[in-house]
Amino acid sequence: MTPLCGASRAAQATRLLLGGALLSAAVGCADPATVTVWGPAGELRVRFVVDVAETAEERRTGLVGREELATGEGLLLVFPVEGEVCISSALVGFPIDAVFADALGHVVAVESGIAAGDPRVRCHAQVTLVLEVPGGAALSVTEGDVLERRP
Repeated sequence: MTPLCGASRAAQATRLLLGGALLSAAVGCADPATVTVWGPAGELRVRFVVDVAETAEERRTGLVGREELATGEGLLLVFPVEGEVCISSALVGFPIDAVFADALGHVVAVESGIAAGDPRVRCHAQVTLVLEVPGGAALSVTEGDVLERRP
């Protein structure tokens, strides 16, 4: 997997488009993790190797600048407090699915087939985690499933 944030500090420079100004920011990156989605009866739905975005800057950058996500790859956005979380793929150049989950990992919403560059903002309440994966990769995930992150 090619890390979203790069392997070195120099490679971690991420370009952000904020208020029309192009900015460069060096951001840290957590080691890749594994996210497994389990059905209500404990059945395996799907598993991804993910980069983890835990800081505000990492979450804001998200998938911007990536050319694609390979099969089995994703990005896990981790928010410090459960509440309403909004995402947009306006600056993402490929389709994605987004899985929204609460602090216990319970899936509260799934947005499938979000088109590349779609400017719409998608918001869901009682969310702490958002798993972004390649378009179509989360079709087996439903509300009530559970996300498990390791490590």
